Amino acid sequence: MLPLRVVRKKIGELLLQRNVIALQQLNAALEEQKKKGGYLSQHLIALGFASELDIAHCLSNQYNFAYLPLKNYNIPREILALIPLKWIKIYTLLPVDKIGNVLSVAMADPLNEGVIQMLQQITECEIAVFVSTYTEINEAIGRYFEKELKELELYHIDAKDMEKVRNVSQFIQTKAYMGLDRREFIRIKKELCISFYYYAVTFEGRTKDISYGGVSFVSQDKNYGGVSFFSTVFMPLHTSLACKITLKPDKPPIDVVVNVLRVQSVTEEQGADAKNPPEKKYEIAGTFEFIGSEDKKALFAFLKENIV
Repeated sequence: MLPLRVVRKKIGELLLQRNVIALQQLNAALEEQKKKGGYLSQHLIALGFASELDIAHCLSNQYNFAYLPLKNYNIPREILALIPLKWIKIYTLLPVDKIGNVLSVAMADPLNEGVIQMLQQITECEIAVFVSTYTEINEAIGRYFEKELKELELYHIDAKDMEKVRNVSQFIQTKAYMGLDRREFIRIKKELCISFYYYAVTFEGRTKDISYGGVSFVSQDKNYGGVSFFSTVFMPLHTSLACKITLKPDKPPIDVVVNVLRVQSVTEEQGADAKNPPEKKYEIAGTFEFIGSEDKKALFAFLKENIV
């Protein structure tokens, strides 16, 4: 197995360290990310604080990711089919080549190990990461998937739902907790199906609560890879988890990346006549590190419907 690169610094820290951006610019971009979702690097570029090549060169120099000019490649359809188009669009990446069990993937922002772990799981390949720019990847996606993009609808939200989406961000923020455990967004207690990718294995769980900014869930000792979460997996804080959350049974799940802020063991209560010892589980909580714009709209609409 190819070792996952240990990434300790975020792109904002790296650009600050290299004097590409100022702290005030970083804070402004973080505010935009909080409002709109997506990657921090996208907002730094959109605000004119950094160029795409600044980002690519920074990542390449810091972590030895090779830069890959996609215009020089003709990618076979069977390679493109290895990753679902929805995830290609959401995470701005593109599979480019496969040799043996190693899949080469060009990414505009490769610092999220949760996404890389997810790719390992869904492709059953080791992932070799290359850096490209948002423009190059999006242009390549347009070339290779022109027909599919016209037909693709990640989520259908009609006009009246769009009106809810426009208002929900302000609505949620004004109903924030104000106690010692202050949070920016109100949480709703909701049990939803969640699956998350960790060390190339898919685990399942149920959410305890969810907000515009994050989620808390209890892991189940069920997975598709034959690995026990409780006996073999250690999850350090600030781990990036690629997760799928089913907001509604009749809708596709949303894809998010969670930055883990808390992991604690929990024991479920059992009746007095229970013969077996209580099952040990783990509660995992964190903030949304990345969520695509369409999935964020779906989350907006869901929260709007459920906050009373």
